[in-house]
Amino acid sequence: MNKILVLNHKMNMLYDDVYDYINQLNNISTDMNIIICPSYIYLTDFVNHSDWGIGSQNVYHEANGAYTGEISTTQLRSIGVEYSLLGHYERTKYFHESEVDTNQKLKACLEGNIIPIVCLQAQSNDDKKTLTNKLDTILEDIDHIEFIIFAYEPTDAIGQNKTLQIDQIEETCTFISEYLQNKYHTRPNILYGGSVTNDNINDILAIDTIAGTLIGEKSSNYQYVTNLIDQIEK
Repeated sequence: MNKILVLNHKMNMLYDDVYDYINQLNNISTDMNIIICPSYIYLTDFVNHSDWGIGSQNVYHEANGAYTGEISTTQLRSIGVEYSLLGHYERTKYFHESEVDTNQKLKACLEGNIIPIVCLQAQSNDDKKTLTNKLDTILEDIDHIEFIIFAYEPTDAIGQNKTLQIDQIEETCTFISEYLQNKYHTRPNILYGGSVTNDNINDILAIDTIAGTLIGEKSSNYQYVTNLIDQIEK
């Protein structure tokens, strides 16, 4: 399977920069599966003009209704969006979303034909019981995980220019992979997100249980993305 590169722009980029970014990334030659998650207001532009997969940065768990400011899976599918981030660290930090909220959104995505990218946050020194409790809550009443992409986010590395040691990343992602395989009899797609750089991305992608990486706001800079992919393709 080709490695996955998810680009989460967060609340960055102005409209004047959108098409330059799209054109630059369309010129990239790579076997990686690139998924771009721009701001909501640019989703249609990216869907209509980008050569890569497009995801939203969030979604609501109801299909429609009086929920001012929210966007549903049915609305995302109606414009051609294929993916959605769920439970990102900043959604939990600033908007107090819980694993229960992520579970509701996950069910909505699976029912609405949106591929969910489920973020799992943990301190790098959290014990395995903490990780399994979080996973069990997020996956409550979920029978199959083959359509879910998981993203492990160590909260003490996000946006800190501090990446975990490779052996720490490998240990945690291997544990998550084995736990999910034992429970669901399916090997999961697991991404790593947390200060990924040119210096460490190849070591991260070389870990057997990691299917790709989740890149944060630096990914809104096309030159950064281009350099990152050049480093991977060497």
